[in-house]
Amino acid sequence: MGVKIQGSKIYLPKLGWMRFYNSRPIPNGFTIKACTVRKRQNGWYISVRIENKSVPDYTTKPFKDVVKVIGCDMGLTKLVHLSDGTQIENPKFSTTKKAKRTLKIRQRRVSRKTKGSKNRKKAAKKLGLFHQKISDKRQAYQWKVANKIVDRNVDGIALEDLNISGMMRRCRVKADEKTGRFLKNGQSRKKGLNRFISDAGWADLILKIEYLAAKQGKVVITINPKHSSQECPNCGHIDKSNRDGEKFICAECGYHEHADIGAAKTIRDRALKLVRGDSAKPGVRA
Repeated sequence: MGVKIQGSKIYLPKLGWMRFYNSRPIPNGFTIKACTVRKRQNGWYISVRIENKSVPDYTTKPFKDVVKVIGCDMGLTKLVHLSDGTQIENPKFSTTKKAKRTLKIRQRRVSRKTKGSKNRKKAAKKLGLFHQKISDKRQAYQWKVANKIVDRNVDGIALEDLNISGMMRRCRVKADEKTGRFLKNGQSRKKGLNRFISDAGWADLILKIEYLAAKQGKVVITINPKHSSQECPNCGHIDKSNRDGEKFICAECGYHEHADIGAAKTIRDRALKLVRGDSAKPGVRA
């Protein structure tokens, strides 16, 4: 016997009937295909997957119909920079001074309690609830940002093809050839950068953008971001000296722009070239 839902009760195989809060009633014509039960700090949650074969699948536009494209450049100071000049704030939910202090205090309270005691479990639960609060805030904000990007009057969204796991990988160990002692490799500084990247949650945000874009029939194009912040959006000249922090001044033509917005424009232009072909003339830009 499979999963059944009747009002505020759900039947789970091997567990039987139990009460639950039905946040969303199942629409008519849909059948239950599977469900997932998971435990969080504030209780148990059930996710139900439903299906209706009569509902058509979402269809995205073919490349030949893509006219307008908006480029997105992920960042840390600002969460996303768009090619139309918009900058979306990065709240830094777990890396603000207040959040780090609260985490430090609650982690210290857990470590000071006797292992296996009820007080340690209570302290650990409070710590877990704070982590869950941060996660819920981040998820809600990412849906807001994803909607803000996808709802624009464009046909395609160009995103960076980021290797996030590679960016967060530990630095290679350096050793002195004569003494064999380990040398400084910058890992202590990179640890802080990794914490900011993890807090930004780029991977989850990209998944949400792709999901919402598919629902609206828009194309998501992943672009290799190599040298995107060093390439001039005006003349295409690539030079490391073009960028100085957040400032971008082309050493070839003198074009100046915010470095990350310039990178978003470069990503947009690369997507347009991919869609229309290298020999195609540039069309309408977002």
